[in-house]
Amino acid sequence: MTTPLPQPGTATPEDRTAISRRFLQQAREELQRDDRLQASEKTWGAVAQALKAIAQRRGWRHRGHDYVVDIGHQIGKEYGDPDIVAATDKADQLHRNFYENNDNAVVIERTMNLVEDVLPLLEDIQVAAPRPFTIATREDRERLRLITGDRSLQIGGTSPSGFSLNHSPGPTGDGLG
Repeated sequence: MTTPLPQPGTATPEDRTAISRRFLQQAREELQRDDRLQASEKTWGAVAQALKAIAQRRGWRHRGHDYVVDIGHQIGKEYGDPDIVAATDKADQLHRNFYENNDNAVVIERTMNLVEDVLPLLEDIQVAAPRPFTIATREDRERLRLITGDRSLQIGGTSPSGFSLNHSPGPTGDGLG
């Protein structure tokens, strides 16, 4: 049974989580029907919605493709998890595949499997306290400036709450790795 969609205009983090699960389920169904393009786009949508749920909880900007990719990179760096970055990048590649039809079913399925492995972690991160983060590179700075809207951030800047705009600094004992 397909996960129902929330009502139009609804965009809570819980709704985004439900949409993410639904998209991954639909991606698998599309690939079984050999619709590689729809499977690609639904896989991207699954990752995008999970990352948007995290961003929404943190008060980060998330209305656009570049924002979503930067959120995935930020969360991957904050948690020291290269699979989050890989899932974001590979799903982004499938988003491009939707338009270009370059990837075969094997590539799409491998990405789906990676996304399926990462989504539970993203769901846990969504409700966990953000981890401390220090801006170490220009890339970190620009990514955080984009998603937080804070143009004053500088290399060397640090935040005990992962530069979340909605979390106050405090303990980060979230039990995640």
